[in-house]
Amino acid sequence: MKNSQPHSLILWRQVGGVAALQGAITLTWMLYRLYLPQLLTGFGFPGFDRGITILEDTLAIAIEPCAGWLSDKQRHWMGTRFPLIVVATIVSSLLFMAIPAIFIFGDSVSPLRWILPVVLVAWSIAMAMFRSPAVSLLGQYATQTQLPQAMSFLVLVGGLVGATRPVAGEFILSLGPVFTFAIGSFVLLGAVAFLRSVNPDAAVSQLPSDTAISEKMAIAPLGVIVLTGIAVAWGSRAMGERILPHVFQTQIAGVDSKLLMAGFTLGLAVTSLLAGLIAVRLGNQRTLLGGLVATAVLLLVMVFSQSFAIVFVAVLAVIFTNSLITIGTVPFALSLVPGRRGGFGVGLYFGGFSLGMSLYSLVFVAPKAVPAVTTGIVGAIAFLVATACVIAGDRLKQTRSVTN
Repeated sequence: MKNSQPHSLILWRQVGGVAALQGAITLTWMLYRLYLPQLLTGFGFPGFDRGITILEDTLAIAIEPCAGWLSDKQRHWMGTRFPLIVVATIVSSLLFMAIPAIFIFGDSVSPLRWILPVVLVAWSIAMAMFRSPAVSLLGQYATQTQLPQAMSFLVLVGGLVGATRPVAGEFILSLGPVFTFAIGSFVLLGAVAFLRSVNPDAAVSQLPSDTAISEKMAIAPLGVIVLTGIAVAWGSRAMGERILPHVFQTQIAGVDSKLLMAGFTLGLAVTSLLAGLIAVRLGNQRTLLGGLVATAVLLLVMVFSQSFAIVFVAVLAVIFTNSLITIGTVPFALSLVPGRRGGFGVGLYFGGFSLGMSLYSLVFVAPKAVPAVTTGIVGAIAFLVATACVIAGDRLKQTRSVTN
């Protein structure tokens, strides 16, 4: 049953539970990505990691919104989303532990060797089944105006975990797949157990909103959510995969680029807290628009400028402007759907993001071979498209509020 707590704008214990689960999701995906080439090569599938990744992103396009929609139905029927989250988490943990077992005890020359890529894809499907339902819980734990601040806590935890990859990758690989995947499984189970312990069905009382939309869904806002996810995925991929490594290698050549990437991710995680406070004070739409436009401009500055000082300042600035994006997109998606459809709204955004990742991989087969200037222009255009989506979404909300 849902427990309303009218005197709190944010239920921090519950937000902490979702953040713990987000951290566990980030950790398991990080471990998986590190070991994926090694696992596939060892089982006779060299070079298959790129194809597996594209397939996983493609499947997530449909799975994320479907899982979110199912969790909305479950909450309507049972008053809770948690059973779906628990079942999917347990299945994910079991499959995650099965992966190294198949790798060690399986036969790489047998026709049954195909069981490994099948289990890999099955694990990614199970992971996609509970991410949208879990993140959409934020809609219960914070009022609409406070959602960016709650989201900033998820970004902080996920960023702190993700920042370890550039510097700890070799150490993690040295641990071996059995020990590493066992850790990931137990962390995932521990995170969902922690979320269970803080009463996941609690809800903060929603304050009246002048821009609230009715429970009836229209197609246009859903399309805006998907297109926003696609655009943000392209911009983020261009920045993280090509532009930042290029800048670090050419402009700051004296420092290990892995340390710089770790520092960038860590800075993004920490500044998300400030970004959340600013978004609450100024409004999520305004800060999200500012973050998108500023990031687009800064990407162009980084790829066109030859001045170390200017590029250095641009990198520092983009840490903050990008944090405005990461804490603002999910609240933006939630604002475009009725409260009872929060899981579907978040799932549409994540599905759009996965679609963007898949399309980017298909268009840029060798992304590191693409000139940095070209990638910078593509990334800037992508963030500007996302800007147009946010403006369109706000106008749709205003139109609906006037007509209702």
